[in-house]
Amino acid sequence: MKYIISVGEMLIDFIPDMQALTGPEKKLCYYPHPGGAPANVAVAIARLGGASRFIGALSEDGFGQMLAATLVKNHVDARYIQIVKDVPTTLAMVTLQANGERQFSFYRTGASDTQLKVEELDWSAWHDAAICLVESMAMSVDPARSTIFAIMQHTRQMGALVSFDANIRLGLWSSHAAIQQTISKVVERTDILKFSAEEAGFMDETSISPLERLAVPQLIALGKRLLERGPRLVMITLDAQGALLLTPECQVEVPAPPIRAIDTTGAGDAFMGAILYKLVQLEKTTPTALQHLTEQDLRTIGTFANQVAGITCTRLGGIASLPFISEIKE
Repeated sequence: MKYIISVGEMLIDFIPDMQALTGPEKKLCYYPHPGGAPANVAVAIARLGGASRFIGALSEDGFGQMLAATLVKNHVDARYIQIVKDVPTTLAMVTLQANGERQFSFYRTGASDTQLKVEELDWSAWHDAAICLVESMAMSVDPARSTIFAIMQHTRQMGALVSFDANIRLGLWSSHAAIQQTISKVVERTDILKFSAEEAGFMDETSISPLERLAVPQLIALGKRLLERGPRLVMITLDAQGALLLTPECQVEVPAPPIRAIDTTGAGDAFMGAILYKLVQLEKTTPTALQHLTEQDLRTIGTFANQVAGITCTRLGGIASLPFISEIKE
């Protein structure tokens, strides 16, 4: 099986133990959990049984060592990571709401994940790759942004697919315009595109209000417009309602399984990892194969991804919550 490469940040999520609030002292305690969207995707793929490789810049501090050990423990190929000296690991304080949704506060200035450098990449990592995933958080600053654009170009030159997960964190960008300008460039270089309903406004250059949540018919129309700009497969997650999957030839809406969510951290990453794993498993790893996915193909892939994401929502943390293939009922 060919590798799926995940590129970008790996960080520490500090997640509150909500059960502590029900104890006699009612103290809110935060615990460190390895996370970061691309790293979550990498582990999700490995736990499902796929060949997974992570490329990013990690600090040599204690948290960085913890993150590197997490990749190895989860059988993710970490041979190509860059170790950065004298900089901290990015930290994210996570606030959980009653429905399991979360908000992030990042401590990231000058942190290791922003220091991914093109001149320190080992391009041999791509010789056995089928798909390379990138996402927007790492693209909010240089040098990581320029490095990722170079990676996207190299991936296509090697004949592999480029996958992009929007994963927009507003507080890390200088403006809404900066987000839209970057994403516009990315879409034209992407084969597999994923974003959430909340992120939809940033995907449309004509949007007056990027924060406006669109209805399903509007999301479908947007997905079709994006397909005309380059991607062969577009996915839009709808939280508890499931997901939309579109190709130039067909579209499906796949409902989510009924669950009781306690923490949605990592759910979108679990969904993405499951999609990429399934595409490789089904040998749908060329632009032509993506374009000709059938309606049944999309339902099979989407249902599997929703199951993986659903289990993730019933557990705390990013990487810690990701299920193994033995837990998925196909």
